[in-house]
Amino acid sequence: MKMTAPVRFILLVIGIVIAAAALMAPRRDEWLAVLRDQDKQAQIIALLEPRLAAGDNDPDLLATLGRCYGETGNYPRAIELLNRYITLRPNDSEAYGRLADLFKSTGDVPRQIAMLERSIELAPKLSRVADLAAAYRQQKSPDQELALLSEFEADLKVKGGLLLRLAELRANTGDREGAIRVLTRPDVISASMRSTSNVDERLLLAKLLVAVGRSGEAVRLGKQWILQWHEAWLADRLLRGIVLQAPVGDASELADAVVALHPEVRLFLAHGLTAMGAKPVARHLLETWPHANPAASMNEIAGFLSISREQDDPAIVWQAFADVLRHPSSIDLVTHYTEAIAAEFGIGALAPFWASLPQAVIERRPLLIARLAFHEHNLALTKWPLGKVDLGAFGTSDRRMWIDLLGAVTSPPEMFEVLRDRRRNGDLPPDLLPKYTRLAGGLGQEIEYRAALGDLRARVK
Repeated sequence: MKMTAPVRFILLVIGIVIAAAALMAPRRDEWLAVLRDQDKQAQIIALLEPRLAAGDNDPDLLATLGRCYGETGNYPRAIELLNRYITLRPNDSEAYGRLADLFKSTGDVPRQIAMLERSIELAPKLSRVADLAAAYRQQKSPDQELALLSEFEADLKVKGGLLLRLAELRANTGDREGAIRVLTRPDVISASMRSTSNVDERLLLAKLLVAVGRSGEAVRLGKQWILQWHEAWLADRLLRGIVLQAPVGDASELADAVVALHPEVRLFLAHGLTAMGAKPVARHLLETWPHANPAASMNEIAGFLSISREQDDPAIVWQAFADVLRHPSSIDLVTHYTEAIAAEFGIGALAPFWASLPQAVIERRPLLIARLAFHEHNLALTKWPLGKVDLGAFGTSDRRMWIDLLGAVTSPPEMFEVLRDRRRNGDLPPDLLPKYTRLAGGLGQEIEYRAALGDLRARVK
């Protein structure tokens, strides 16, 4: 029967569809892969166990079932099947690695180690080396761990921590030079690196260099690293890591590099170094603080004085103040130092500098000068600056100090006149009015007493 063109076309299309379907239909192995990708281990086990029960001892079958049992948490069955597999294929490195993972999951570290050793023997793989090193560490076998990492030293990278661990192990055995050689490589010391991933390696290298007498090299590298990190906390860690072992000169040089890049941490560093026993370097930072802060604020100077006091060596402060008085960059700076020293060490601390205080400071801080004069028992000089004080610019405690000083260097009638004049000029703060009222009453100044009493009653209302 002769087919027409339309019929031939239809049959051709049907043939193409059937062929495509046949090509697209997944074979058994492909179905297993699809199921595995979809996390269908239980279905795979159900498909393959009958084959195993029927005596099929195919290695791929054993490997697939072992993997699926492992992923479902049936570790004993997975171990049994993979052991059967490696009997058939004893040179499969990855199979030993999988068995090691299973033994790790069951807590059987000795058998985990045995499997890892065999896996690495067949095909060295850095990830398995890391696993084996961790297992040795868990078993407290540093000699085996050291031997393993030394064997693969050329392949070790900063990432993962194996390079650091090898250096630590060598240092722990006393082989500091060997540890230094491990760490003296571009990915640790390179001046071009910006990452902080090698911080621990660098910190250990710096400590080791100092320990073997190469502190100058540690400082040179440290300066490079500080610039690369540009992080104050990392610079602080580096400095603290070597400061107690390095010569004071080298440690001070590194400290200078830190505060040059991070000037805001100088006092924090000095405090921390003092606390950890590195007083000479802390003192160096404090001695150079005034020069580095020629326009320091009152709060900054107060911080400097407080931390200097922790050194139990006030000479740092006296030298700084003397230098400021000899070469004052501004009257504000001298004034800040004067007030801060009085607050931190007491008014008597200013006595040695009395003759050096600029007249402008005396005019700016008359109450402070009055206190100093009184401390020096110069009652006549105490009176003059008290008359210059602007009480409205003071707080309650300073006003109380002012009136107490006034009472100490004047007679009651003289004190009454000073207070009366200030009251009439509107320059007597309300908190001093009660004392003035009592003084007026005690002296029989009836008119002033009643007027002041009236002011007090009005304020109460």
